[in-house]
Amino acid sequence: MTGFRVRVLDEEMGEEITEEGYRGVNSVWLALERRGLKEFSSRIFRIEEGGHTSMHAHERGHLALVLRGSCLLEGAQEEVLLREGSLVEIPSGVPHRFSNPGRDRLHLLIMNLTPARGEKP
Repeated sequence: MTGFRVRVLDEEMGEEITEEGYRGVNSVWLALERRGLKEFSSRIFRIEEGGHTSMHAHERGHLALVLRGSCLLEGAQEEVLLREGSLVEIPSGVPHRFSNPGRDRLHLLIMNLTPARGEKP
């Protein structure tokens, strides 16, 4: 098996996110080498019970898929409880925060949608 690189994400340490507004969030980047993929990024957030990201917005959009656990997605004027298997699209510029309201560790796949050069978000 020379062409495949197999990783077991539960066995990877990841890195704690220590930015302001984050608590109990560990991140594992999926594409470790992004040769030729300048606009691609994706990672797994592992969020402990009671943990959360900061409320933030940015130019890129997201697709977020709940792999394990439940996720409270908060916006500026709404919130929605996402269960395992839920997929949500967050458009660019929309304030949002992910938090774990459950007792089990939340595993959240984040796929960043960066517009191609010359295209509007």
